[in-house]
Amino acid sequence: MPNYGYTAGLPDLDYVKNPRQPDTNNYLANNYFKFEFTRLPTVTYFCQQVNLPGIAFDIARFPTTAGLPHKTPAGQYNYDNLNVSFMVDESMKNWIEVYEWIQSIGILNDISDTIPHNDKFSNAVLTVMSSSYKPNLQITFYDAFPIALSGIEFNSTLPDTIAIVSTASFAFNYYTVKTL
Repeated sequence: MPNYGYTAGLPDLDYVKNPRQPDTNNYLANNYFKFEFTRLPTVTYFCQQVNLPGIAFDIARFPTTAGLPHKTPAGQYNYDNLNVSFMVDESMKNWIEVYEWIQSIGILNDISDTIPHNDKFSNAVLTVMSSSYKPNLQITFYDAFPIALSGIEFNSTLPDTIAIVSTASFAFNYYTVKTL
């Protein structure tokens, strides 16, 4: 009678290979990341939090005689915004980097203050680390540009000094995920 991975009624762990068993049982932790924005070096240095935006695909609904519409993929992809939270340095250099970029992509006061179309965009890279802090995945955001920057609240009534954190939101065309 064939063995099939059992010895004396016990499974032979060297033989049993479960295709549903993951390669690792380490979980993804929320602080295992590195974020780089080419155009915003001080935001990169002080980055505290970044999200991996969700993705959705439009569907088309076709009526049927059965009462339930037939759904089929159609349309376009929709990405959520890329949100980056960073500690503001005491000279506010990183906050000003984002502020000036937002001002330069639109016409605020004078058309001469705007930058050329190609300079309005920048790529960003989110590197997700393994549990041993080695690069595991690289997510590249293409043609990102700022669409919002949170304000800063100063408060002299607090008993302790608290670092100020600001959040910038970015739109982008798409992102790619690459295993490293």
